[in-house]
Amino acid sequence: MINGNRMHLSSFSSLITKGESCSDPVITPSAYTTSDAVISSESVFIVELSLACANGAQSVALYADVNGRQFPVTRGQDVGKYQVSWSMPHKQASSGTYQVKFFDEESYSSLRKAQRNNEDSDSIQPLFSVKVDHRGAWNGPWVATEVMAALIGILVYYLAFSAKSTIQA
Repeated sequence: MINGNRMHLSSFSSLITKGESCSDPVITPSAYTTSDAVISSESVFIVELSLACANGAQSVALYADVNGRQFPVTRGQDVGKYQVSWSMPHKQASSGTYQVKFFDEESYSSLRKAQRNNEDSDSIQPLFSVKVDHRGAWNGPWVATEVMAALIGILVYYLAFSAKSTIQA
């Protein structure tokens, strides 16, 4: 009886840890990127999506790849909701379109194997991909506000001094 319970327990644990595979995914993505570099040190990218599979899979383990960097995808509390986020320094986060490739466990395993063996990882098809438009981050005005205030103060002083000199003359 104990051996039978161990076998059922190990079968059950393998079912829990292994995600389901998704066929014909339908996604509804939304994305956010940092637009203000003045108050932050890095540009942040967040992709949220709803995933529905034709085969009804609900526990799909996903991984994201952005320009050769992999990130785990977090599953939300609601069924079919996922989120992935990453950051990079503002200078490296140029404006443009970033393609986020999403992989299930099987294709992610193939991707990692290809990378370890220095093989072409572009040949591995993602489950789906999402394009994220990043407009770049605003770094603030070219001239600091304090400098402008000082220059305006000097200009006002000069104009007042000049006006005083012409009135007294």
